[in-house]
Amino acid sequence: MFRKILAIVSLAALLSSPAFGFDTLWHADANQKVADAFGFNSYARDIMQLGNFAPDFFGPVAEYAAGHLPKPLEIMNQEGLNNLQVRQFAIFLHFDNLNSELDSNSKFDHIFNQLLHTTQSLLANYNKQHDLDERTRKILVLVTLGASLHVVQDFYSHSDWVHNDFDKTAAKMVRLPSGDYRAPTWFEFRDKAHDPDRWPFQVKTGIYPPVPGVLNTHTHMNHDNSRLIYKEYEEPGQPLQSQAPYHTLGPVPASEQDAGAVLKHQQLAVNSAIAASIEWVKKVEENGGAKSAIDSAKNWDLGKDSSKLTKELEAGMAVEMALSCAAGRWDGENPPLDKDAACRSVLASRIDPTGKGSLSGWKAKVVAAIAGLGLPVALNYTGRFWSIYGQYSILDQLASGIGSNAGHYTFSNK
Repeated sequence: MFRKILAIVSLAALLSSPAFGFDTLWHADANQKVADAFGFNSYARDIMQLGNFAPDFFGPVAEYAAGHLPKPLEIMNQEGLNNLQVRQFAIFLHFDNLNSELDSNSKFDHIFNQLLHTTQSLLANYNKQHDLDERTRKILVLVTLGASLHVVQDFYSHSDWVHNDFDKTAAKMVRLPSGDYRAPTWFEFRDKAHDPDRWPFQVKTGIYPPVPGVLNTHTHMNHDNSRLIYKEYEEPGQPLQSQAPYHTLGPVPASEQDAGAVLKHQQLAVNSAIAASIEWVKKVEENGGAKSAIDSAKNWDLGKDSSKLTKELEAGMAVEMALSCAAGRWDGENPPLDKDAACRSVLASRIDPTGKGSLSGWKAKVVAAIAGLGLPVALNYTGRFWSIYGQYSILDQLASGIGSNAGHYTFSNK
Protein backbone atom coordinates (compact mmCIF):
# COMPACT_ATOMS: atom_id res chain seq x y z
CA MET A 1 0.00 0.00 0.00
CA PHE A 2 2.79 2.43 0.90
CA ARG A 3 4.55 1.81 -2.43
CA LYS A 4 1.35 2.46 -4.35
CA ILE A 5 0.66 5.70 -2.53
CA LEU A 6 4.27 6.69 -3.15
CA ALA A 7 3.72 5.96 -6.82
CA ILE A 8 0.82 8.39 -6.96
CA VAL A 9 2.89 11.13 -5.38
CA SER A 10 5.79 10.43 -7.75
CA LEU A 11 3.51 10.40 -10.77
CA ALA A 12 2.10 13.76 -9.71
CA ALA A 13 5.62 15.17 -9.85
CA LEU A 14 6.56 13.67 -13.18
CA LEU A 15 3.30 14.76 -14.78
CA SER A 16 4.44 18.38 -14.55
CA SER A 17 6.34 17.83 -17.79
CA PRO A 18 5.13 20.55 -20.19
CA ALA A 19 4.37 18.64 -23.42
CA PHE A 20 0.65 18.21 -23.00
CA GLY A 21 -2.24 19.09 -25.26
CA PHE A 22 -5.50 20.53 -24.05
CA ASP A 23 -5.82 19.73 -20.37
CA THR A 24 -7.74 16.50 -19.87
CA LEU A 25 -11.09 18.19 -19.22
CA TRP A 26 -11.15 19.81 -22.67
CA HIS A 27 -10.05 16.70 -24.54
CA ALA A 28 -12.75 14.77 -22.71
CA ASP A 29 -15.43 17.36 -23.50
CA ALA A 30 -14.53 17.21 -27.20
CA ASN A 31 -14.72 13.42 -27.11
CA GLN A 32 -18.13 13.62 -25.41
CA LYS A 33 -19.38 15.73 -28.33
CA VAL A 34 -18.03 13.13 -30.77
CA ALA A 35 -19.75 10.35 -28.83
CA ASP A 36 -23.04 12.27 -28.89
CA ALA A 37 -22.77 13.04 -32.61
CA PHE A 38 -22.12 9.44 -33.64
CA GLY A 39 -24.23 7.55 -31.10
CA PHE A 40 -21.42 6.02 -29.00
CA ASN A 41 -22.60 4.50 -25.74
CA SER A 42 -20.91 5.44 -22.47
CA TYR A 43 -18.57 2.43 -22.46
CA ALA A 44 -17.31 3.16 -25.97
CA ARG A 45 -16.92 6.83 -25.14
CA ASP A 46 -14.83 6.08 -22.06
CA ILE A 47 -12.58 3.63 -23.89
CA MET A 48 -12.11 6.22 -26.64
CA GLN A 49 -11.21 8.74 -23.91
CA LEU A 50 -8.49 6.45 -22.53
CA GLY A 51 -7.14 6.24 -26.06
CA ASN A 52 -7.23 10.02 -26.26
CA PHE A 53 -5.18 10.30 -23.05
CA ALA A 54 -2.53 7.87 -24.31
CA PRO A 55 -0.37 10.34 -26.33
CA ASP A 56 0.06 12.41 -23.15
CA PHE A 57 0.47 9.47 -20.79
CA PHE A 58 2.94 7.48 -22.88
CA GLY A 59 4.70 10.52 -24.30
CA PRO A 60 5.78 13.17 -21.78
CA VAL A 61 4.89 11.11 -18.72
CA ALA A 62 6.72 7.92 -19.58
CA GLU A 63 9.62 9.78 -21.16
CA TYR A 64 10.16 11.90 -18.05
CA ALA A 65 9.79 8.92 -15.73
CA ALA A 66 12.31 6.87 -17.68
CA GLY A 67 15.01 9.43 -16.93
CA HIS A 68 14.03 10.49 -13.43
CA LEU A 69 11.52 8.31 -11.64
CA PRO A 70 11.63 4.63 -12.71
CA LYS A 71 9.67 3.39 -9.69
CA PRO A 72 6.24 4.30 -11.14
CA LEU A 73 7.10 2.30 -14.23
CA GLU A 74 7.44 -0.78 -12.03
CA ILE A 75 4.12 -0.19 -10.31
CA MET A 76 2.10 0.75 -13.38
CA ASN A 77 2.03 -1.68 -16.28
CA GLN A 78 5.60 -2.31 -17.39
CA GLU A 79 4.61 -3.97 -20.63
CA GLY A 80 3.21 -0.71 -21.95
CA LEU A 81 5.30 1.92 -20.21
CA ASN A 82 8.69 0.32 -20.71
CA ASN A 83 8.20 0.11 -24.45
CA LEU A 84 10.77 2.57 -25.77
CA GLN A 85 9.18 2.62 -29.20
CA VAL A 86 5.84 3.80 -27.79
CA ARG A 87 7.57 6.72 -26.07
CA GLN A 88 9.62 7.59 -29.12
CA PHE A 89 6.58 7.96 -31.35
CA ALA A 90 4.13 9.49 -28.86
CA ILE A 91 5.98 12.81 -29.08
CA PHE A 92 4.81 13.25 -32.68
CA LEU A 93 1.12 13.09 -31.73
CA HIS A 94 0.75 16.65 -30.38
CA PHE A 95 1.41 19.00 -33.35
CA ASP A 96 4.30 20.55 -31.41
CA ASN A 97 7.00 22.30 -33.41
CA LEU A 98 9.66 19.72 -32.54
CA ASN A 99 13.17 20.89 -33.40
CA SER A 100 11.57 23.89 -35.19
CA GLU A 101 10.82 21.59 -38.16
CA LEU A 102 7.18 22.61 -38.78
CA ASP A 103 8.05 25.58 -40.95
CA SER A 104 5.50 25.44 -43.79
CA ASN A 105 1.76 24.95 -44.18
CA SER A 106 2.33 21.99 -46.47
CA LYS A 107 4.06 20.14 -43.61
CA PHE A 108 1.00 20.58 -41.42
CA ASP A 109 -1.11 19.38 -44.33
CA HIS A 110 1.09 16.32 -44.66
CA ILE A 111 0.57 15.44 -40.99
CA PHE A 112 -3.21 15.78 -41.26
CA ASN A 113 -3.45 13.69 -44.41
CA GLN A 114 -0.95 11.06 -43.32
CA LEU A 115 -2.70 10.68 -39.97
CA LEU A 116 -6.07 10.34 -41.69
CA HIS A 117 -4.81 7.67 -44.05
CA THR A 118 -3.11 5.75 -41.23
CA THR A 119 -6.15 5.94 -38.94
CA GLN A 120 -8.44 4.64 -41.68
CA SER A 121 -6.05 1.83 -42.54
CA LEU A 122 -5.55 0.73 -38.93
CA LEU A 123 -9.28 0.64 -38.17
CA ALA A 124 -10.10 -1.21 -41.39
CA ASN A 125 -7.32 -3.73 -40.81
CA TYR A 126 -8.47 -4.56 -37.28
CA ASN A 127 -11.58 -6.15 -38.81
CA LYS A 128 -9.39 -8.27 -41.09
CA GLN A 129 -7.09 -9.66 -38.38
CA HIS A 130 -8.52 -13.09 -37.69
CA ASP A 131 -6.22 -13.70 -34.72
CA LEU A 132 -7.91 -10.94 -32.69
CA ASP A 133 -10.68 -11.82 -30.28
CA GLU A 134 -13.73 -9.53 -30.43
CA ARG A 135 -13.02 -7.74 -27.17
CA THR A 136 -9.47 -6.87 -28.19
CA ARG A 137 -10.65 -5.79 -31.64
CA LYS A 138 -13.18 -3.36 -30.19
CA ILE A 139 -10.70 -1.93 -27.70
CA LEU A 140 -8.18 -1.40 -30.49
CA VAL A 141 -10.74 0.38 -32.66
CA LEU A 142 -11.84 2.75 -29.91
CA VAL A 143 -8.43 3.60 -28.43
CA THR A 144 -6.92 4.12 -31.89
CA LEU A 145 -9.73 6.48 -32.86
CA GLY A 146 -9.35 8.29 -29.54
CA ALA A 147 -5.58 8.70 -29.95
CA SER A 148 -6.01 10.09 -33.47
CA LEU A 149 -8.55 12.60 -32.12
CA HIS A 150 -5.98 13.74 -29.56
CA VAL A 151 -3.66 14.81 -32.37
CA VAL A 152 -6.41 16.69 -34.21
CA GLN A 153 -7.52 18.49 -31.05
CA ASP A 154 -3.95 19.45 -30.15
CA PHE A 155 -3.54 21.33 -33.43
CA TYR A 156 -6.14 23.87 -32.28
CA SER A 157 -4.58 24.10 -28.83
CA HIS A 158 -0.92 24.31 -29.80
CA SER A 159 -1.10 26.51 -32.88
CA ASP A 160 -1.95 30.12 -33.67
CA TRP A 161 -4.84 28.95 -35.90
CA VAL A 162 -7.48 30.86 -33.91
CA HIS A 163 -5.29 33.99 -34.02
CA ASN A 164 -6.14 34.50 -37.70
CA ASP A 165 -8.84 36.87 -38.96
CA PHE A 166 -10.76 34.31 -40.99
CA ASP A 167 -13.55 36.71 -41.90
CA LYS A 168 -11.06 38.36 -44.28
CA THR A 169 -10.57 35.03 -46.06
CA ALA A 170 -12.74 32.70 -48.14
CA ALA A 171 -13.52 30.53 -45.10
CA LYS A 172 -15.39 32.58 -42.52
CA MET A 173 -15.87 32.17 -38.79
CA VAL A 174 -18.83 29.96 -37.87
CA ARG A 175 -21.47 31.11 -35.40
CA LEU A 176 -22.66 28.32 -33.08
CA PRO A 177 -26.21 27.82 -31.71
CA SER A 178 -24.88 28.94 -28.31
CA GLY A 179 -23.95 32.31 -29.77
CA ASP A 180 -20.23 31.57 -29.55
CA TYR A 181 -17.96 31.25 -32.56
CA ARG A 182 -15.52 28.73 -33.90
CA ALA A 183 -12.83 28.99 -36.55
CA PRO A 184 -13.08 26.99 -39.75
CA THR A 185 -11.32 23.66 -39.49
CA TRP A 186 -8.10 22.90 -41.36
CA PHE A 187 -9.97 20.88 -43.96
CA GLU A 188 -12.74 23.47 -44.36
CA PHE A 189 -10.14 26.15 -45.03
CA ARG A 190 -8.16 23.92 -47.33
CA ASP A 191 -11.24 23.16 -49.43
CA LYS A 192 -11.60 26.88 -50.16
CA ALA A 193 -7.98 28.09 -50.13
CA HIS A 194 -6.43 25.00 -51.81
CA ASP A 195 -2.60 24.88 -51.86
CA PRO A 196 -1.55 25.45 -48.22
CA ASP A 197 1.72 27.11 -49.16
CA ARG A 198 -0.25 29.84 -50.99
CA TRP A 199 -2.40 30.76 -48.03
CA PRO A 200 -2.27 34.38 -46.77
CA PHE A 201 -0.75 33.22 -43.47
CA GLN A 202 1.76 30.67 -42.27
CA VAL A 203 0.59 28.53 -39.37
CA LYS A 204 2.85 28.26 -36.33
CA THR A 205 2.81 25.87 -33.40
CA GLY A 206 4.78 26.13 -30.19
CA ILE A 207 8.43 25.15 -30.24
CA TYR A 208 9.11 22.12 -28.06
CA PRO A 209 11.26 21.73 -26.06
CA PRO A 210 10.73 25.43 -25.21
CA VAL A 211 13.69 27.74 -25.76
CA PRO A 212 14.49 30.67 -23.43
CA GLY A 213 14.01 34.08 -25.03
CA VAL A 214 11.85 32.83 -27.89
CA LEU A 215 8.23 33.96 -28.25
CA ASN A 216 6.62 31.05 -30.10
CA THR A 217 7.24 28.29 -27.59
CA HIS A 218 4.90 25.51 -26.52
CA THR A 219 4.33 27.27 -23.19
CA HIS A 220 3.38 30.60 -24.75
CA MET A 221 1.24 29.39 -27.63
CA ASN A 222 -0.93 26.63 -26.20
CA HIS A 223 -4.59 27.03 -25.23
CA ASP A 224 -4.55 24.09 -22.83
CA ASN A 225 -6.47 25.55 -19.87
CA SER A 226 -9.31 28.03 -19.48
CA ARG A 227 -7.23 30.65 -17.66
CA LEU A 228 -4.16 30.53 -19.91
CA ILE A 229 -1.90 30.32 -16.85
CA TYR A 230 1.24 28.19 -17.10
CA LYS A 231 4.67 27.55 -15.67
CA GLU A 232 7.47 29.18 -17.63
CA TYR A 233 9.42 26.04 -18.51
CA GLU A 234 11.77 28.24 -20.50
CA GLU A 235 12.87 29.84 -17.23
CA PRO A 236 12.97 27.18 -14.46
CA GLY A 237 11.89 28.34 -11.03
CA GLN A 238 9.53 31.03 -12.27
CA PRO A 239 6.03 31.19 -10.72
CA LEU A 240 2.79 30.58 -12.57
CA GLN A 241 1.97 33.47 -14.85
CA SER A 242 -0.57 34.48 -17.44
CA GLN A 243 0.24 33.77 -21.07
CA ALA A 244 -2.61 36.01 -22.26
CA PRO A 245 -0.16 38.58 -23.72
CA TYR A 246 0.77 35.94 -26.33
CA HIS A 247 -2.90 35.48 -27.36
CA THR A 248 -4.02 38.98 -28.36
CA LEU A 249 -4.63 38.35 -32.07
CA GLY A 250 -7.62 37.05 -33.98
CA PRO A 251 -11.37 37.62 -33.77
CA VAL A 252 -11.54 36.86 -30.01
CA PRO A 253 -8.35 38.28 -28.50
CA ALA A 254 -7.36 37.56 -24.91
CA SER A 255 -6.56 40.33 -22.44
CA GLU A 256 -4.59 39.85 -19.25
CA GLN A 257 -6.87 42.39 -17.53
CA ASP A 258 -10.10 40.63 -18.58
CA ALA A 259 -10.71 37.07 -17.35
CA GLY A 260 -13.81 36.86 -19.54
CA ALA A 261 -11.82 37.64 -22.67
CA VAL A 262 -9.22 35.03 -21.71
CA LEU A 263 -11.92 32.38 -21.30
CA LYS A 264 -13.58 33.30 -24.60
CA HIS A 265 -10.26 33.06 -26.41
CA GLN A 266 -9.54 29.61 -24.99
CA GLN A 267 -13.10 28.49 -25.70
CA LEU A 268 -12.69 29.55 -29.32
CA ALA A 269 -9.85 27.03 -29.56
CA VAL A 270 -11.97 24.39 -27.78
CA ASN A 271 -15.01 25.01 -29.99
CA SER A 272 -12.84 24.77 -33.10
CA ALA A 273 -11.32 21.51 -31.85
CA ILE A 274 -14.77 20.06 -31.17
CA ALA A 275 -15.93 20.83 -34.71
CA ALA A 276 -12.69 19.40 -36.10
CA SER A 277 -13.14 16.25 -34.01
CA ILE A 278 -16.62 15.59 -35.40
CA GLU A 279 -15.38 16.34 -38.90
CA TRP A 280 -12.44 13.97 -38.32
CA VAL A 281 -14.65 10.98 -37.56
CA LYS A 282 -16.74 11.75 -40.65
CA LYS A 283 -13.57 11.75 -42.73
CA VAL A 284 -12.32 8.52 -41.14
CA GLU A 285 -15.67 6.92 -41.95
CA GLU A 286 -15.28 7.78 -45.64
CA ASN A 287 -13.29 4.55 -45.64
CA GLY A 288 -15.89 1.78 -45.59
CA GLY A 289 -13.73 -0.63 -43.61
CA ALA A 290 -12.98 2.00 -40.97
CA LYS A 291 -16.68 2.89 -40.68
CA SER A 292 -17.58 -0.77 -40.27
CA ALA A 293 -15.02 -1.10 -37.49
CA ILE A 294 -16.37 1.96 -35.66
CA ASP A 295 -19.96 0.75 -36.04
CA SER A 296 -19.02 -2.61 -34.56
CA ALA A 297 -17.53 -1.02 -31.44
CA LYS A 298 -19.51 2.13 -30.66
CA ASN A 299 -22.42 0.32 -28.96
CA TRP A 300 -20.42 -2.41 -27.24
CA ASP A 301 -22.22 -3.31 -24.02
CA LEU A 302 -19.12 -3.89 -21.97
CA GLY A 303 -21.12 -4.18 -18.76
CA LYS A 304 -22.84 -7.32 -19.99
CA ASP A 305 -19.83 -8.67 -21.85
CA SER A 306 -17.09 -8.56 -19.20
CA SER A 307 -17.29 -7.53 -15.57
CA LYS A 308 -13.47 -7.64 -15.34
CA LEU A 309 -12.98 -5.24 -18.26
CA THR A 310 -15.72 -3.02 -16.89
CA LYS A 311 -13.80 -2.72 -13.63
CA GLU A 312 -10.57 -2.05 -15.54
CA LEU A 313 -12.29 0.68 -17.55
CA GLU A 314 -13.63 2.35 -14.41
CA ALA A 315 -10.18 2.15 -12.85
CA GLY A 316 -8.52 3.51 -15.98
CA MET A 317 -10.81 6.53 -16.02
CA ALA A 318 -10.25 7.03 -12.31
CA VAL A 319 -6.47 6.97 -12.66
CA GLU A 320 -6.59 9.30 -15.68
CA MET A 321 -8.56 11.94 -13.81
CA ALA A 322 -6.56 11.52 -10.61
CA LEU A 323 -3.21 11.92 -12.37
CA SER A 324 -4.50 14.92 -14.32
CA CYS A 325 -5.72 16.57 -11.11
CA ALA A 326 -2.52 15.78 -9.21
CA ALA A 327 -0.45 17.35 -11.94
CA GLY A 328 -2.62 20.44 -12.36
CA ARG A 329 -3.60 19.17 -15.81
CA TRP A 330 -7.35 18.81 -15.36
CA ASP A 331 -7.93 22.50 -16.11
CA GLY A 332 -4.68 24.15 -15.23
CA GLU A 333 -2.75 24.61 -12.00
CA ASN A 334 -5.02 27.48 -10.94
CA PRO A 335 -8.42 26.07 -11.92
CA PRO A 336 -11.84 27.71 -11.43
CA LEU A 337 -13.50 26.80 -8.14
CA ASP A 338 -15.83 24.15 -9.56
CA LYS A 339 -12.95 22.33 -11.28
CA ASP A 340 -10.82 22.64 -8.16
CA ALA A 341 -13.60 21.12 -6.02
CA ALA A 342 -13.86 18.15 -8.37
CA CYS A 343 -10.11 17.56 -8.19
CA ARG A 344 -10.06 17.80 -4.41
CA SER A 345 -12.76 15.14 -4.32
CA VAL A 346 -10.80 12.91 -6.66
CA LEU A 347 -7.52 13.23 -4.80
CA ALA A 348 -9.26 12.51 -1.51
CA SER A 349 -10.81 9.37 -3.08
CA ARG A 350 -14.24 10.47 -1.97
CA ILE A 351 -17.17 12.52 -3.17
CA ASP A 352 -17.09 15.98 -1.64
CA PRO A 353 -20.65 17.05 -0.81
CA THR A 354 -19.78 20.64 -1.72
CA GLY A 355 -18.52 19.64 -5.16
CA LYS A 356 -20.85 16.80 -6.10
CA GLY A 357 -23.70 19.06 -7.17
CA SER A 358 -21.56 20.76 -9.82
CA LEU A 359 -20.70 17.48 -11.55
CA SER A 360 -22.76 15.65 -14.12
CA GLY A 361 -22.51 12.86 -16.64
CA TRP A 362 -19.16 11.17 -17.10
CA LYS A 363 -17.42 13.50 -14.60
CA ALA A 364 -19.69 12.42 -11.75
CA LYS A 365 -19.25 8.79 -12.83
CA VAL A 366 -15.46 9.05 -12.67
CA VAL A 367 -15.48 10.69 -9.25
CA ALA A 368 -17.83 7.99 -8.01
CA ALA A 369 -15.51 5.29 -9.41
CA ILE A 370 -12.57 6.78 -7.54
CA ALA A 371 -14.58 7.02 -4.36
CA GLY A 372 -15.52 3.35 -4.67
CA LEU A 373 -12.12 2.04 -5.65
CA GLY A 374 -9.64 4.30 -3.94
CA LEU A 375 -6.58 5.31 -5.95
CA PRO A 376 -4.21 2.57 -4.73
CA VAL A 377 -6.79 -0.10 -5.53
CA ALA A 378 -7.46 1.46 -8.94
CA LEU A 379 -3.80 1.01 -9.86
CA ASN A 380 -4.32 -2.75 -9.73
CA TYR A 381 -6.98 -2.73 -12.44
CA THR A 382 -5.53 -0.67 -15.27
CA GLY A 383 -3.44 -3.34 -17.04
CA ARG A 384 -5.43 -4.14 -20.19
CA PHE A 385 -6.05 -0.55 -21.21
CA TRP A 386 -2.38 0.43 -20.88
CA SER A 387 -0.62 -2.75 -22.04
CA ILE A 388 -2.47 -2.80 -25.35
CA TYR A 389 -0.39 0.12 -26.67
CA GLY A 390 2.90 -1.72 -26.38
CA GLN A 391 1.43 -5.03 -27.48
CA TYR A 392 -0.16 -3.70 -30.68
CA SER A 393 2.10 -0.68 -31.43
CA ILE A 394 -0.85 1.71 -31.69
CA LEU A 395 0.92 5.03 -31.21
CA ASP A 396 3.95 4.24 -33.30
CA GLN A 397 1.69 3.06 -36.13
CA LEU A 398 -0.32 6.28 -35.90
CA ALA A 399 2.94 8.24 -36.16
CA SER A 400 4.01 6.26 -39.23
CA GLY A 401 4.98 8.64 -42.01
CA ILE A 402 4.98 11.56 -39.55
CA GLY A 403 8.00 10.99 -37.32
CA SER A 404 11.02 8.76 -36.93
CA ASN A 405 12.59 7.05 -33.92
CA ALA A 406 15.42 9.58 -34.27
CA GLY A 407 13.08 12.27 -32.89
CA HIS A 408 12.51 14.16 -36.15
CA TYR A 409 9.48 14.69 -38.33
CA THR A 410 9.45 12.92 -41.68
CA PHE A 411 7.94 14.59 -44.71
CA SER A 412 9.27 12.33 -47.46
CA ASN A 413 5.77 11.18 -48.41
CA LYS A 414 4.12 14.58 -48.69
